[in-house]
Amino acid sequence: MKRWRAATVALAAGMSLFSAGVASGQGLRMGPRGAFDAAAAPPAPDYASPEAWAAWPGRPSAAGDTPAGTGANDRQASAKADVFFIHPTTYVIGGAWNAAFDEGGRTGAGVDRSVLRNQAGAFNGCCRIFAPRYRQAELAAFTRGGPDGLAAIDLAYADVLRAFDYYIVHENHGRPFIIASHSQGSVHAMRLLQERVIGTPLAQRLVYAVIPGSSLPEAIEARGLPICRSARQTGCVVNWNSVRRGKDDQRRLERTVIWLDGRYQLIEGRPIVCVNPLTWTKDGGAGPQANLGAVPGSPDGPMPAPIPHLTGAWCEHGQLGVDIPALSGRPFNNILTLGGIYHVYDYGLYYMNIRQNARARVEAWLAQHGARP
Repeated sequence: MKRWRAATVALAAGMSLFSAGVASGQGLRMGPRGAFDAAAAPPAPDYASPEAWAAWPGRPSAAGDTPAGTGANDRQASAKADVFFIHPTTYVIGGAWNAAFDEGGRTGAGVDRSVLRNQAGAFNGCCRIFAPRYRQAELAAFTRGGPDGLAAIDLAYADVLRAFDYYIVHENHGRPFIIASHSQGSVHAMRLLQERVIGTPLAQRLVYAVIPGSSLPEAIEARGLPICRSARQTGCVVNWNSVRRGKDDQRRLERTVIWLDGRYQLIEGRPIVCVNPLTWTKDGGAGPQANLGAVPGSPDGPMPAPIPHLTGAWCEHGQLGVDIPALSGRPFNNILTLGGIYHVYDYGLYYMNIRQNARARVEAWLAQHGARP
């Protein structure tokens, strides 16, 4: 048992250690000491440099990996759309408020191996993948909050914004694009959509935004970004937060940070967007037969084969309830999910559905607008 638990912790660390503390609300108590100081922040990345990107078309990365036994292929070379992917937190017990963009150790490996292959790679069947490195905020920025935490989040977002602007100016060339993310990345995506997409010409090129692991308020629709309500709808946004069915994640319902109306604030009980990744309907529900395959996290070696029909999914109170069998769901029932929060597996539990749907939405966009270069 001790050996199994040690392996579980190592795997989770590689995927996105962020999730263990933030998702449970219990948090990791270590973190930066002292006040945030912008002058002490690591140097900003230069997005004209290859070192500033974790994934870039034509360069080998784990974003090109595909699950075993599926026949899925990395189609980036021929893709007619792009994905701009914003990674989640992998810097969880650092001594600074923001990581270096090229941070090594577990922080860097968490992005380069686990996050790229287990999250961003879900889009390699439809799109070229652009995933910027950025000076991500340390986990404590979200668990402690306050002015220092918000300043760290703001600095991280400034990098993401510059990366997106660089991509649009130098690489997009009028192509349709997806904005995809998870967790901290989804907080940045929430702001990016409001500052760069809603109400601009770019909205016409947005295939959709898939930003799970955030407390995206339903009020985003009134601000000009539709919530997706069908599997082939374009120009819309999806979000979900995975929990054991019947579980309420109070932190995400009340205390998590969002960006709305030009400022960071707490969600404070606002209705949260839940689009079911098995039905792609708002507030929908579906049994296990709709699940094409969950893919366990794996930072090393070949990607595992999907586990079909592992769990259904039901939107309840703005959260996505899952019911995972004790034995067949062992890769997902571990020390990190004992409290009923499956945040770390927001992509993995529905991996094949996400992969299939991304292609379907790109096809729908191209049918509506015509193919691009």
